[in-house]
Amino acid sequence: MPRTLQITPGVIHSSPESLGFDPTRLKKLDHHFTGLVETGKIQGASYLVARDGQIVANCAIGSLTYHDGSPGLQPDSIRKVYSITKAFTAVAIAKLAEEGKLFYQQPVNTLIPEFDTEKHRDITIWHLLTHTSGLMADPGCQTEPYQLPWYEWWIHEKKEHSKDGRLPDGEWIRTILSGRMWCKPGEQWNYCTAGYAILGEIIARASGKSYGQYIQEEITGPLGMERTFLNTVPEELHAEVCYVNRWQENEFRSPHDMTGIPAAAGNGIFSTLEDLWKFGQCLLDEGTSNGYTLLGRRMARNLVSNQLNNVPSTCWGDKVKNYPMSLGLNLNHNDICTPGTFSHEGAGHSGLYVDPVERLVYVFFVPSLTGWVPEAIINPRAIVWSSLL
Repeated sequence: MPRTLQITPGVIHSSPESLGFDPTRLKKLDHHFTGLVETGKIQGASYLVARDGQIVANCAIGSLTYHDGSPGLQPDSIRKVYSITKAFTAVAIAKLAEEGKLFYQQPVNTLIPEFDTEKHRDITIWHLLTHTSGLMADPGCQTEPYQLPWYEWWIHEKKEHSKDGRLPDGEWIRTILSGRMWCKPGEQWNYCTAGYAILGEIIARASGKSYGQYIQEEITGPLGMERTFLNTVPEELHAEVCYVNRWQENEFRSPHDMTGIPAAAGNGIFSTLEDLWKFGQCLLDEGTSNGYTLLGRRMARNLVSNQLNNVPSTCWGDKVKNYPMSLGLNLNHNDICTPGTFSHEGAGHSGLYVDPVERLVYVFFVPSLTGWVPEAIINPRAIVWSSLL
C-alpha cells in the first residue's frame, strides 16, 4: 500500500467558521493536493488562506526537495516565487512615484538613454508595468515553435564569452532592446519579464539604491518579511529551501555573479507563504500594515485597478480582445474569484491571490518538474472560494 502522506499544519489565527468559511469544504484542499502529490503530478503543496487579516488555513504536504529521503515540505519553507517578484517591483515604482522621483507616463529614455531610439522612444514606465511596451515577449509566449533565447541566458552568455568576464556599460540593456519590436507601445498585452528587468534598473537610478536594497529597506523589511530574499538565501537557511531539480538547487547555493547584469526584478525573490500573505494583506488594506504606510490609499487603489482599455492579447493561445491588467498584477481570472481580484503567479510553482470584496488572501506553493499543473493552480481556487458561506 502507498504510504500515507503527512499533512503538516502551520500557524492559524482563527477557526474557519469564525470568519465565514465552511470548514468541511475548506478541508477538501488537503485531499485535493494529497491526490496530486500521490500521483506524482506535483512534488508537494503548501497553502495559506486568510480573511480579515486572520489566517484560517495553513498546511503543507509532500517533499521539500527532489532528493531521495527528502524532509517534508513545511508551512514556513522557503521557495523561489519567480514572477511574483513583479508585484514587488510594481510597488517599488509606485513608492518612487509617491516620492516625486518618477511618474508612470514618463518616457523610459529620460532615465535610460539606450531607449532614445526611433523604436523605443515612445515606451513609458506605464507600458513596462502593464506589459504593453511592445518589447519581445517571454520565449514561448506566442506559442512560437522556435524560440529566441531567454534574455537572462543570452546576457550571461555574452558576459562569459567577453574577454574579461565583464560587459560594457549598458550592454545588457542593448541586448534586451536588440532585434525587432513585437508591436508598437500600447497596442497589445505581451508578457515581458525583460521589461521588469528594465524597471529594476529604473528603481536603482531613481532611488540611488540597488534594486535589492530598495526592496528590502522599503518593502520587505518594514512589513516584517524576515524570510524573503533576492537571488539567494542565507546559508544557514539552505536546508529550508524547496526545489525540484539540480538547476534550482544551484540557483541559491551557487548564484551567478550579478556584476554588470540586470537585477532579477521580474523573477528573483525567495519567500514563504506567511511573508507573501503579509505583502498581499498590506495591499488589501490599501497600503498599510501595523502602523507602516507602504503606499498611500489612493496609490494603493490605483496599483490594483485595471489600466487597459480594448488592448488585446494572444499570449499562450488566448484570444482576449480586452485584456484586464493592473500596474503589475493580473486581473484576468474568469473563474469563481470576485471581479477585481488581483493576483500573480510564479512560473506555475507559486501564487498570490487577493480578493478585496471577500477580504481574502490565498497563497500557495505547488512545486513540480512540470512547472504549470492546472489542477494544482486553477482547481484549488474553486475549493477556496466555494468554502465562503
